[in-house]
Amino acid sequence: MTKKHIVIDARLYGPKHTGIGRYTKNVLLSLTHQPDFSHYRFSLLVYPELLSDIKTDLGNSFNYIPTNIRHYSFKEQLLLPLVISKLKPDLVHFTHFNKPLLYFGRSVVTIHDLIKHFFRGKANTTKNSLLYWPKYFFYILITHITIKTNTIIVPSDFWRQYIIKHFHLSPAKITTTHEAVDPDFKKNLSQVNPKSKPVGDYLLYTGNLYPHKNIKVIIQALRSLPKLKLKIISARSFFTHQVEAEAKQNQVSNQIEFLGYIPDSQFKRIYSQAIALVHPSFMEGFSLTGLEAMALGCPVISSNSSCLPEIYQDSVLYFDPYKPSQLVKQITRLLKTPNLRRQLIQKGCLQINKYSWDNTAKKTLSVYQKTLNDR
Repeated sequence: MTKKHIVIDARLYGPKHTGIGRYTKNVLLSLTHQPDFSHYRFSLLVYPELLSDIKTDLGNSFNYIPTNIRHYSFKEQLLLPLVISKLKPDLVHFTHFNKPLLYFGRSVVTIHDLIKHFFRGKANTTKNSLLYWPKYFFYILITHITIKTNTIIVPSDFWRQYIIKHFHLSPAKITTTHEAVDPDFKKNLSQVNPKSKPVGDYLLYTGNLYPHKNIKVIIQALRSLPKLKLKIISARSFFTHQVEAEAKQNQVSNQIEFLGYIPDSQFKRIYSQAIALVHPSFMEGFSLTGLEAMALGCPVISSNSSCLPEIYQDSVLYFDPYKPSQLVKQITRLLKTPNLRRQLIQKGCLQINKYSWDNTAKKTLSVYQKTLNDR
């Protein structure tokens, strides 16, 4: 019996491509451990410059198809369908929303979030308005067509319910596959000591600086916490100057330190000595940020919006992302209650164990099987 051929778009592989890259890497690694993996023939679309690293990670489990066709490009729309068609796949998994409109074969698409549907306009882009709006409306068109015409995977039930309701999608066509902490972070779990005390006098923020990440609420809260600092782990970007301006306006510039990009190997020390990681976002797709902090023995104070309560449950302290006073209250509460810190660290260790890439891969393979069997 001929094995079904599944092609996976792995061009956005690895931590260089942030959350999407970590998702792609860990799903592929875990797929190889599934009992039914050998029942299929898998090919990966990869960028040539990533091929060596991917082969080191995945070995000979996949057939590799190098391509220089870049994501979000016109070539992706026009030429990638031809490349894929030549492979004669029975199914293609696009690990991001950017499936070419001209590819009409059977496919599964992972929609990590639809944040751009909520946050749009000049304040949310680095592009000139003349370029931004055409690309934005093309994005809206692509996501609408993709959701209506494909089997969909999402990382949280929050997005599953939103898509079912707003796109009138059949619940049978969309599956939630929760993500998980990178195995390298989980290795730290056995070393987490709930009784440890923070050495530093700082809060921590990790992530990009897009407006929907809402870092301004932390900056506003610092006005009431003059003895505390905020350390920001984020590669410098177009939005850095906006954060600097916000800090200056609130007269807390001396309380903020930009650490830039920090390799994973240095995370443990920075996280374990922090008072807490603050995750103030208005909206997320899944958000590994807080779970990674938990794996490193760092308590989390989180916004209570979008999917975050679903993912973190009772393992964090919540606040309204529009109210700096609530954030100040939770930070003060944590500082004054050492036992609360211990409880949060313990709950965090339990929370991250609720998620595993093995379960994600198992559900993903089930989606492949179901889609292949649908007529």
